Amino acid sequence: MDKMNNANLEMRITKLWPQADWEMIWENLRVAPVPGTVIATRYKVIHDIIPTNTRLHRIHMSSTESCTACGNRDTQMHRLIECGEGSETWNQTRSLIARIMRTAPARIPSEWLIRPQFHLWPAQRHRAVLWIMARYINFRMQHPCTPTKQELMDYMRRSRWKTYRRPNRAKLVANFLKVSDPP
Repeated sequence: MDKMNNANLEMRITKLWPQADWEMIWENLRVAPVPGTVIATRYKVIHDIIPTNTRLHRIHMSSTESCTACGNRDTQMHRLIECGEGSETWNQTRSLIARIMRTAPARIPSEWLIRPQFHLWPAQRHRAVLWIMARYINFRMQHPCTPTKQELMDYMRRSRWKTYRRPNRAKLVANFLKVSDPP
């Protein structure tokens, strides 16, 4: 009987992605040094509850699965990295993360946006990468198709300024977010 109750209590997203390390994903959601509104947006993306046209069409609330901006299939990944300037802004974000991790941008998987199941050392580097991804997601969800790389970088700099004003910045992200400064 307990096994049956546990199966019914399992979250929909964990059933969709049983191979994911959900404990790590939820821990990464918790430790990201971002405001509650950004965490809420990240939570919606992680739990696949963003009202995309594909999702709305599946529950008969939209007549089409197509994106209103470009006509392609409107999924979370489409909104995050494909629509409009998405590929350019994602490549810019990957470059920032790669500089922090000291690796090639190609080694930063797009899946980390929707299932951040990684751990980096030191903790400040880990939280800085989570900060960048959370801010990127928040930016793309607020401006799905129109933003440019410059608008993204301006948003990141303004957000970093707010983070760096916090008294515990050194403990949270150290100086890792300085990668968003112009070269």
